[in-house]
Amino acid sequence: MKKIVLASAIALAATGQAYADYQFEVGGVYTDGEISSVDYDGLGVAGEFHFDKVDTSKGPLAEASFLDKSSFVNFSFISIEPDVANADDVDTTNIGGRFVTANNIIIEADWATVDTGNDDDDTIRVGVGTYLNDNTDVVVSYSTDDDTDVLDATFHGLNSLSQGASVGYDVTVAYIDTDDDSGYQIGVGGTYYFNNMFGLGLNASVQDVGDYSSDRIGISASFFPNEQVELLATIFDDGGDADGNGLLIGGAVRF
Repeated sequence: MKKIVLASAIALAATGQAYADYQFEVGGVYTDGEISSVDYDGLGVAGEFHFDKVDTSKGPLAEASFLDKSSFVNFSFISIEPDVANADDVDTTNIGGRFVTANNIIIEADWATVDTGNDDDDTIRVGVGTYLNDNTDVVVSYSTDDDTDVLDATFHGLNSLSQGASVGYDVTVAYIDTDDDSGYQIGVGGTYYFNNMFGLGLNASVQDVGDYSSDRIGISASFFPNEQVELLATIFDDGGDADGNGLLIGGAVRF
């Protein structure tokens, strides 16, 4: 069964507060696209609570919680409506968190459920990792649902450049084991931050499991018109057996 799990945030309001540090982030998202010749659109909401104030002075605002080694819990909910007569909405709920110890050990946990109207599918993920230095981390995680187990390693880093610019990068390698077959997924991505307020990203991934293979390429943008509000947009194209495309627009407000 093909799943669409999209989570992000759209700006709900601007508080007008002058300080940069934040502890809460809330928002919503609109998405629209096509998968296997079926159009869809959807709306979602998301929220994040940090146990301490997040220092936003260390680099790009989009990377603030990562650079500050922040611990947090979060949630998201999105409802996707396929453009098919009498089709049920696909509702995805996710609750999770990331905890960073004083020794820079990272512990992550997530629970997600996808409700298609006729069926529910729960996924549990746990991860353990560490900060290799102040701007680089690696996390190894294991996730499982009714018919799929995934073991993956994710590497994320951020390097400062000249004149206030910086570049963020991600590499993910996963082993996928289903009831019938096994395979892999590889993903790479990078974001060029022109300054602390604006970044453009490019990412690509490939997946091969048994007779199923797919690839994805995406372009994203993140812009902070002020220190409390983020606007974002993503477009992507899926090839191979996935055969789809879509866009996501939104943002978030911090306080």
